[in-house]
Amino acid sequence: MTILLICDAAIIEHIFTLVCKRLHIKLTIQKTNSVNEKFDLIIIDQSFIDDKFNTIKQFSKKLGAISSEELSFDKSRDFIIQRPFLPTKLEEILIEQIEYIKEEKAKEKELNLNKYEEDEEVFVPITKKYIESLDTTNTNYSDDDFYEEEDDESLISSNSLNIGGILDHRELSKINNILREDVIQNEINLEKTDWKDIAAIIDDALDEVKEYEFDLTKAPIKHYSLVLSDFHINELRPLLEKFDQTVIDRLSSGESVDIRLSLKE
Repeated sequence: MTILLICDAAIIEHIFTLVCKRLHIKLTIQKTNSVNEKFDLIIIDQSFIDDKFNTIKQFSKKLGAISSEELSFDKSRDFIIQRPFLPTKLEEILIEQIEYIKEEKAKEKELNLNKYEEDEEVFVPITKKYIESLDTTNTNYSDDDFYEEEDDESLISSNSLNIGGILDHRELSKINNILREDVIQNEINLEKTDWKDIAAIIDDALDEVKEYEFDLTKAPIKHYSLVLSDFHINELRPLLEKFDQTVIDRLSSGESVDIRLSLKE
């Protein structure tokens, strides 16, 4: 979206710069009302509203004016920004005008699409008379001069066309057979190159992982730490009585002892 601001007031230029940056709008500022390129919006400050005002309208989709008073009816404007204005008010007006432009573009696109559908070319059967009329330079040519291979079923000569130019049942069948052969050939090529049997896919997957062995019976060993100082001596007595003096001496010196517990050997 593009906006041209015609203005020489620094405060207005500053407000427009901030708001357009916030709305991601490309802003152009100039201090003259000489316009020679098109913009989505052109906004003119009141000091530049003169006889050229209506002429500038042709270079924009929407033309606005910054004015402290209502403009006369001979000024062809789409909207007015009342002086003075706050940035929030300017942002609201710009968003509204941008939505109008988007709606107009959508309607124009729909109208062009409908017009295209209405103007779409209608197929007109080719007649033998029309084909013969195309050769204006030499009327002595025969079909054999143009088609060397008479047995080629894909070629239909002008002599085979009946009056009215509509293909008969035999000619339609010939065309359908040619098209059918192409479809069948494409399906064969696709089957040979792109499709793979599901069993082959499984075999390939097994080949990729057969070198790896997994033992699900082995689980990672988790160590449990028992800090004796966290318990009363009476709680630890049944356990400590199972150890010999060597283990007791190591524990007394602050060393750690690994203990393996099991229900059976």
